[in-house]
Amino acid sequence: MKKINIPIYAIDFEGSRKIGVVEYGIAKIVGGEIVSAETSLCAPKMKIPQRDADFFGIDNDQASKFPPFSESVKRFQTMRKDGIFLAHNAIVEDGLLRDAMPSPAIVPNFADGTTTSTWSPWIDSCVLLKRLYPTLETAKLSSAIEVFGLKEKLDNLAEKYCPTKRRKWHCALYDALACALLIIHICQQDGFEDVSLEWLAKYSGLDTDNQQSLF
Repeated sequence: MKKINIPIYAIDFEGSRKIGVVEYGIAKIVGGEIVSAETSLCAPKMKIPQRDADFFGIDNDQASKFPPFSESVKRFQTMRKDGIFLAHNAIVEDGLLRDAMPSPAIVPNFADGTTTSTWSPWIDSCVLLKRLYPTLETAKLSSAIEVFGLKEKLDNLAEKYCPTKRRKWHCALYDALACALLIIHICQQDGFEDVSLEWLAKYSGLDTDNQQSLF
């Protein structure tokens, strides 16, 4: 990733379009290394159904103590001006971001030196995994971490960055750190050390007109 001279932000949201984002996690990658991370719970737009609360490990009493995601989305706008976003199955994060703020305003394209008003282009580690390793039984993030022997590194990072009770799958920062580790690992393999941002966005990005028209 030495040719990529802007930050890559691995992000993950827990929530849905109905209840909104109830937790976000961000892992910042610079020069092929995770250099910082942050996370927060967010008040839901409506009461979290019990099934979702059990899945996320977040109940209404916990989440209601925090501001709604709408008060944090400007943080993502600032990051998008600075770098590019990465997620595992990025269409989910893209949709939740657009629900909160349809456009980040005018931001750098980074792929062609122009400007754009979209959250894209995205780097999608799930799409890239499927394209580079088509024989894998599944492109599930937790499975990929196990297959590539990254679980110990992930747990060490979680101990450093994640809240004590949020060091497991389906916790936003834990998943974001896993996504970051996966893309770093792929870019360290023989033949991929010199990948460019354009290549990553093209071959791992969302299959949308906005994304594909960049190349």
